[in-house]
Amino acid sequence: MPTSRLRRRRAVSLLALAGVGGCGFDPVGEVPFDPPAEYRAWWAATEACSGRRGDFDRVRWFVIEGEGFQCPSGRCAGHWEDDHTIYLASAWTRSELVVRHEILHDLIGRPGHPDPPFGRGCGLTWETWRDGGDGAGSVSPP
Repeated sequence: MPTSRLRRRRAVSLLALAGVGGCGFDPVGEVPFDPPAEYRAWWAATEACSGRRGDFDRVRWFVIEGEGFQCPSGRCAGHWEDDHTIYLASAWTRSELVVRHEILHDLIGRPGHPDPPFGRGCGLTWETWRDGGDGAGSVSPP
Protein backbone atom coordinates (compact mmCIF):
# COMPACT_ATOMS: atom_id res chain seq x y z
CA MET A 1 0.00 0.00 0.00
CA PRO A 2 1.49 3.42 -0.94
CA THR A 3 2.73 5.56 1.93
CA SER A 4 0.15 8.28 1.23
CA ARG A 5 -2.66 5.73 1.56
CA LEU A 6 -1.25 4.48 4.85
CA ARG A 7 -1.02 8.04 6.16
CA ARG A 8 -4.57 8.75 5.04
CA ARG A 9 -5.88 5.55 6.65
CA ARG A 10 -4.12 6.45 9.93
CA ALA A 11 -5.38 10.03 9.67
CA VAL A 12 -8.94 8.90 8.95
CA SER A 13 -8.98 6.79 12.08
CA LEU A 14 -7.56 9.63 14.15
CA LEU A 15 -10.07 12.22 12.94
CA ALA A 16 -12.99 9.82 13.04
CA LEU A 17 -12.34 9.55 16.74
CA ALA A 18 -11.65 13.24 17.23
CA GLY A 19 -14.04 15.64 18.82
CA VAL A 20 -16.02 13.25 20.94
CA GLY A 21 -16.63 15.43 23.98
CA GLY A 22 -17.87 14.01 27.21
CA CYS A 23 -16.72 12.48 30.43
CA GLY A 24 -13.67 10.52 31.31
CA PHE A 25 -11.07 12.45 29.35
CA ASP A 26 -7.91 12.92 31.38
CA PRO A 27 -5.18 14.05 28.98
CA VAL A 28 -1.56 13.19 29.62
CA GLY A 29 1.18 15.68 28.80
CA GLU A 30 -1.02 18.54 27.65
CA VAL A 31 0.64 21.96 27.41
CA PRO A 32 -1.21 25.29 27.05
CA PHE A 33 -1.01 26.48 23.47
CA ASP A 34 -1.38 29.99 22.06
CA PRO A 35 -3.21 29.50 18.78
CA PRO A 36 -1.54 31.08 15.76
CA ALA A 37 -3.26 34.01 14.06
CA GLU A 38 -4.50 31.79 11.21
CA TYR A 39 -6.80 30.00 13.67
CA ARG A 40 -8.95 33.17 13.85
CA ALA A 41 -9.36 33.06 10.07
CA TRP A 42 -10.20 29.35 10.29
CA TRP A 43 -12.73 30.16 13.04
CA ALA A 44 -14.39 32.79 10.83
CA ALA A 45 -14.52 30.38 7.88
CA THR A 46 -16.10 27.72 10.10
CA GLU A 47 -18.68 30.19 11.41
CA ALA A 48 -19.51 31.15 7.82
CA CYS A 49 -20.00 27.59 6.55
CA SER A 50 -21.92 26.41 9.61
CA GLY A 51 -24.12 29.46 10.16
CA ARG A 52 -23.14 29.31 13.84
CA ARG A 53 -21.46 31.99 15.94
CA GLY A 54 -19.13 31.59 18.87
CA ASP A 55 -16.44 33.32 20.86
CA PHE A 56 -12.92 32.39 19.77
CA ASP A 57 -11.45 33.90 22.93
CA ARG A 58 -13.38 31.57 25.25
CA VAL A 59 -11.57 28.50 23.88
CA ARG A 60 -8.64 27.12 25.85
CA TRP A 61 -6.12 25.41 23.59
CA PHE A 62 -3.74 22.62 24.57
CA VAL A 63 -1.22 20.61 22.59
CA ILE A 64 -0.14 17.04 23.30
CA GLU A 65 3.16 15.84 21.80
CA GLY A 66 2.94 13.34 18.95
CA GLU A 67 0.72 12.29 16.06
CA GLY A 68 -2.14 11.24 18.30
CA PHE A 69 -3.19 10.75 21.90
CA GLN A 70 -5.60 8.64 23.90
CA CYS A 71 -9.10 10.04 24.21
CA PRO A 72 -12.41 8.44 25.27
CA SER A 73 -12.97 6.86 21.86
CA GLY A 74 -9.42 5.66 21.16
CA ARG A 75 -6.62 7.65 19.48
CA CYS A 76 -7.28 11.22 18.42
CA ALA A 77 -5.57 13.95 16.39
CA GLY A 78 -7.83 16.47 18.11
CA HIS A 79 -10.42 16.44 20.85
CA TRP A 80 -13.06 18.93 21.97
CA GLU A 81 -14.52 19.20 25.47
CA ASP A 82 -17.77 21.01 26.28
CA ASP A 83 -16.01 23.46 28.59
CA HIS A 84 -14.61 25.09 25.41
CA THR A 85 -11.28 23.27 25.56
CA ILE A 86 -9.58 21.94 22.44
CA TYR A 87 -6.67 19.50 22.53
CA LEU A 88 -4.50 18.96 19.46
CA ALA A 89 -1.75 16.44 18.79
CA SER A 90 1.40 18.44 18.01
CA ALA A 91 1.73 16.87 14.55
CA TRP A 92 -1.70 18.26 13.60
CA THR A 93 -1.56 21.86 14.88
CA ARG A 94 -1.05 23.14 11.29
CA SER A 95 -3.79 21.01 9.76
CA GLU A 96 -6.69 23.25 8.79
CA LEU A 97 -9.02 20.25 8.62
CA VAL A 98 -8.25 18.98 12.14
CA VAL A 99 -8.31 22.43 13.74
CA ARG A 100 -11.53 23.51 12.01
CA HIS A 101 -13.13 20.15 12.82
CA GLU A 102 -12.58 20.84 16.54
CA ILE A 103 -13.69 24.47 16.14
CA LEU A 104 -16.95 23.22 14.62
CA HIS A 105 -17.56 21.09 17.70
CA ASP A 106 -17.24 24.21 19.83
CA LEU A 107 -19.61 26.15 17.56
CA ILE A 108 -22.31 23.48 17.60
CA GLY A 109 -21.69 22.74 21.28
CA ARG A 110 -21.79 18.96 21.12
CA PRO A 111 -19.95 15.80 20.09
CA GLY A 112 -20.91 13.74 17.10
CA HIS A 113 -20.69 14.61 13.43
CA PRO A 114 -24.11 15.69 12.16
CA ASP A 115 -24.38 16.28 8.42
CA PRO A 116 -24.73 19.13 7.87
CA PRO A 117 -22.58 20.87 8.99
CA PHE A 118 -19.66 18.40 9.22
CA GLY A 119 -20.05 16.93 5.75
CA ARG A 120 -22.27 19.08 3.57
CA GLY A 121 -21.89 22.69 4.51
CA CYS A 122 -18.38 22.79 5.94
CA GLY A 123 -16.75 19.70 4.45
CA LEU A 124 -14.89 18.97 7.69
CA THR A 125 -14.58 15.22 7.38
CA TRP A 126 -11.84 13.31 5.56
CA GLU A 127 -14.31 12.30 2.88
CA THR A 128 -15.54 15.84 2.20
CA TRP A 129 -12.38 17.91 2.77
CA ARG A 130 -11.71 19.82 -0.44
CA ASP A 131 -8.01 20.71 0.08
CA GLY A 132 -6.71 17.24 0.71
CA GLY A 133 -7.07 15.81 -2.77
CA ASP A 134 -6.31 12.14 -2.24
CA GLY A 135 -5.70 12.74 1.47
CA ALA A 136 -1.94 12.68 1.18
CA GLY A 137 -1.40 16.43 1.18
CA SER A 138 -2.70 18.96 3.65
CA VAL A 139 -4.43 16.37 5.84
CA SER A 140 -1.25 14.52 6.69
CA PRO A 141 0.80 15.64 9.66
CA PRO A 142 3.29 18.29 8.57
